[in-house]
Amino acid sequence: MGQSSQSGRRLSRFKYLETAKDAGERSKSHEVDVVLLPPTDGDRPIESYEEDDDVLDKDLIPKEVSGEVEVHEEVEEEDAADVTDNQETQRWRRVERLSLQSHKVPSKTDENHCGKEPYEIFKVFFGREIIHHITEQINLYAVRDKNDSKFCVTEGEIRKFLVLLLISGHHSLPSENYYWSTSEDMPEPLFGKTMSRDRFRIIKRYLHLADNAYLAALKMAKVLLLLEMFRRNYQQFGVCHEFLSIDESMIPYHGHHSAKQFIRNKPVRFWYKMWMLCGVDGYPYNFSIYCGKESDRKTPLESRVVNEMLQPIESADHHVVFFDNFFTSHSLLTELAEKGIRACGTVRENRTGKCPLPSKKNVEKQEGGYFDDKSDGTVLFARWNDNSAETIASNYYGVNPIQTVERRVKNVSKKSVSQPHLIKMYNKGMGGIDVCDRMLASYRPWLRSKKWWCNIFSNILNMAVVAAYRFHQHTNASMAISHF
Repeated sequence: MGQSSQSGRRLSRFKYLETAKDAGERSKSHEVDVVLLPPTDGDRPIESYEEDDDVLDKDLIPKEVSGEVEVHEEVEEEDAADVTDNQETQRWRRVERLSLQSHKVPSKTDENHCGKEPYEIFKVFFGREIIHHITEQINLYAVRDKNDSKFCVTEGEIRKFLVLLLISGHHSLPSENYYWSTSEDMPEPLFGKTMSRDRFRIIKRYLHLADNAYLAALKMAKVLLLLEMFRRNYQQFGVCHEFLSIDESMIPYHGHHSAKQFIRNKPVRFWYKMWMLCGVDGYPYNFSIYCGKESDRKTPLESRVVNEMLQPIESADHHVVFFDNFFTSHSLLTELAEKGIRACGTVRENRTGKCPLPSKKNVEKQEGGYFDDKSDGTVLFARWNDNSAETIASNYYGVNPIQTVERRVKNVSKKSVSQPHLIKMYNKGMGGIDVCDRMLASYRPWLRSKKWWCNIFSNILNMAVVAAYRFHQHTNASMAISHF
């Protein structure tokens, strides 16, 4: 194992994935990037390793890699010392109002889709343009790149193929072969009636999303065009939610690819990471797959992500944005306030811009419900004693009006404690990505493929179902997602 460090990051190399995982778990860094390097002899490309497509084990992790595993650990420089810490000390005080005032409520979604059936709504987000693009790329890849001049697939077959992918998320089986089994204990007649197993497999073998002759030199080049098509479809009716949240979402993938991320405290730690902007009900407005550290480190990662995710917003005064302590800082909230964007989020202690709040240790010694707050007139920080000391910041909400909430304490079944207003609004507005993730995980397609981007494609297909379901709820009678 070798180690080196440069400009705020520490690099370590390992031969085995399990050893790299243990090193990542021991790291004190909030986030660790794991990069799978190709072998030096170049004989075995990392994107076409051998595995059994028919085995649908969701927890399978490769024991070895063909090259080496490189672990990138963040140090304090990236982990966020707030840029305002080096500037002149702000004048902190208690204030009744911040510079940003009341906002307008956004308009409702398109009423022209009232009364439409779920499949018609789904086609709004996964329309003929996307079907045509996939069909065209599969035929081009089969004939030109794989020299199979006899192969030809139609748009109708692609629709059937995608339907079977979605059904695999509703009806999980241990092996792909079982979907076409005639055994009485494993009946799934819909697969056999829709498409033969051999036809399904040859379409899956030639599944392709981009022209190899015109690929950009980017890690996600094979899926970028399709992701942009879906992004436009999700944004076609504007941003209709008042409360928006920004957070990370994980895409399962157990193969080899340099864009995979190691995230501590996750059930499965080696997945693709995707930044998302969602409404409070989980409707996806924007997303971007994180491919690792960039060479340009002048702008902090959290600021780049937030500004990129907020690009679809046309009227800043129609929305309030929520995020967690990975993103929140005094400098970011100040920047958003200058743009008229209202925001609120939990915050780490070293990102408060030297706000003179009492220490967490002293706050936790007080009774439940105790809080203190300070503001520079643009951003307000509050530290509140719940079960532990919580720090939150906003450029819009203040501590008033103060609410009361019920908490369980020792020797007392329930007790009413004070809760600042910005805490209440954070709990109300944050969590849209978690809602989206729960719906994605409930019926996730699990058909296996050697292609590194296949899980990204099936995740976006699944996300189109979530978007269509939430849109249907806004324009039609409510129904469970299992019935949708």
